[in-house]
Amino acid sequence: MSVKLVVTDLDGCLLKKDSSLPGNFNEAFDLMEKRGVVFAAGSGRSIDGAAAPFGEYAKKMAFVTDNGARVFHCGEILDETLISYEDYAPILKEAERYDDVFPVACGLNDAWVSQSREVSDEIAKELIKYYPTWRSCDLHKIPEPVIKIALLHFDDIEKNIYPFFKPYDNDRLRVQVTAYVWIDVYAAGLSKGVGVKALQESLGISPEETVVFGDYLNDIPMAEHAGASYAVSNTHPKLKEFFTDIIGSNDEESVTKKIIEILK
Repeated sequence: MSVKLVVTDLDGCLLKKDSSLPGNFNEAFDLMEKRGVVFAAGSGRSIDGAAAPFGEYAKKMAFVTDNGARVFHCGEILDETLISYEDYAPILKEAERYDDVFPVACGLNDAWVSQSREVSDEIAKELIKYYPTWRSCDLHKIPEPVIKIALLHFDDIEKNIYPFFKPYDNDRLRVQVTAYVWIDVYAAGLSKGVGVKALQESLGISPEETVVFGDYLNDIPMAEHAGASYAVSNTHPKLKEFFTDIIGSNDEESVTKKIIEILK
């Protein structure tokens, strides 16, 4: 296949357990650049968190962030979709019922946490991977437009917390489990796949010219917009029926190895 776009999830997929890039990332990126291939990170992270691991490379990349709510290419915003307070207020009120659910509001410029909640060391360690900095406020009075609401819970959020928030998944909001400890809430109709499609249309690249990599439920829509799709071996079990093939784990640097193999 002729490859013009490579899109990969970050946490649990491209990045290793310590959130660092694979040791062979430079080789893979240089090869993509030489072949004229656009490299994109597709993530539930907001843009600052998604760009952080890449350093100077971020300036040459594309990003599908906030699970498709924002799309960037070489620093330019190509697409973004907000959610209204009227829509996300019930999510905040539901979260307030649980002491072990920590909400984060992702604005256009900053991540916001509740001024009435303590940020423990455990919470801070998890937050900083996705949102390098954050500010405090009354989450019912966030001083900027909001992209999404993220919910943090440390004990199998899909099993223990998602059932309480699933009823809020409707024609206006999407409630999506995005990791073992995270749920993201964003505008209905959005997904990483929608973000990939917006990127493809902007760059004039077809799905057949696109390769994607993923590891979790929110990565499934990306596979629907790709000619080839690869799930890492540490993937959520449901991905195996949607992706073209299964490769090694994130700690085996399997994503970059597969990119190099495809392009060579």
